[in-house]
Formats: sequence, C-alpha cells, structure tokens
Amino acid sequence: MSTIRFKFTRGEELRFISHLDQQRLFQRAFRRAGLDIAHSNGFNPHPKLSFALAMSVGLMSDSEYGDVVLTRDIDLMEFTKRLNAALPEGLKVVEARKIPQGKTSLSASLTDSRYRIEVALEDGIDETSLSDILNTYKSLDEVILEKRNKKGKLVPKNIRPFIKDIRVLSVQEGNAVLELRLKYLEQQSVKPELVLQTVNQSVNPCFVIDPTIVMTREALNLKS
Repeated sequence: MSTIRFKFTRGEELRFISHLDQQRLFQRAFRRAGLDIAHSNGFNPHPKLSFALAMSVGLMSDSEYGDVVLTRDIDLMEFTKRLNAALPEGLKVVEARKIPQGKTSLSASLTDSRYRIEVALEDGIDETSLSDILNTYKSLDEVILEKRNKKGKLVPKNIRPFIKDIRVLSVQEGNAVLELRLKYLEQQSVKPELVLQTVNQSVNPCFVIDPTIVMTREALNLKS
C-alpha cells in the first residue's frame, strides 16, 4: 500500500459544488485513472480518501489537501498525470508526496489559512473608514458569535482567537478586496463570511453579506 498526500486547486468552474459532490468527483476520477483506493475493514467498508477540511459552496481555492491510500505503489509524477487527466475542469492536482503510515491526520495538521475576499460595501464606506473599522475590530478582546449546538440551541462563542489578521488590500467603486488570515485551534476555525458578519455586528455595518461575495483560499498551511 502507498499513502499519498496531494495538493489541489478548485477554480471558478466548480465553486458552487458541495463538499460531498467534490468527494464523489475525486472518487470517480480515481476509478477512471485506474488508481485503486484501499478500503477500511468491517461491515461497511469506505474508501481511504480524506480531505483537510470541507470546502464551503462558493469557495475557490489555490491550496487544498487530500490523503489517499492506494492498494499499490506508484510513481508520484504518474499519479499526478493520471489523476489530472481524469478530473473535471476546475479541479487540478499541483503537488503530491508520499507520507508514512500513521502520520498525523490532515485535520489535525492544520495551522492557519489565508483568504482573498471581494465584497461589496455599504453606502458611505470608503477605504479610510473601512481600515478604521477593521482596526477597531482587531482591537476587540472578544468577538461573540451565536452558533447552534447539537441540540439546536443558540450558544455564544468567542471567535476572536481564530482571527489572525484582516486588512484592506483595495477599495474601488464600492467594492473592497480584503486579506483574511485565520487560525486553526483544536481542529476548529470559523468561516470567513461569519467574520465579515461579526465586523458588521460588533463595530459598524460596512459589508454587504450576500451571494455576490467572492472568496478564494490562497493558502492552507500544515504542520511540517
């Protein structure tokens, strides 16, 4: 058997598919490429294919990771070539390396991520006022977000520890381009759109939260 960790990108063509649909696309691509995935034992065996974390619908990415256990060893260049030939437009493997059995899981290896966000601004918000709002936001000791627990009850959660940085890259014609950096703590983080929502709620309404927001995960970093 051979365990391979691969890095892939997701472009605009497939930004609106669900995480489950993406998993299915990869499983079909492995079959078409003739790359046999090992399966778990037991009554209901499942393919040994996992991803660092689920991708939100609407998200594009330059940096996603998956782990797969193949039944046979294969050259990494051959692996990448065959898998890319079987993947649809919008998904592309850009790196692959072999990892030892028992290595820390992808989800436990996550440290931080970087996003580029294009978002419309509320009337009257310019680059100076937006920068001031974000500086105030970053100075807060707590940023409370209400999230539903497993019982469906709304409970307050402080998401400030997850926010590494948020800053303005540019503002033009009522639209802003932001850079957002998030931390992963105990295999948890927060969705970028919820960060924008809490800026509106905690400091000043400045972002238009709707489906026109364009988000790209530019970097997803793992422990070495």
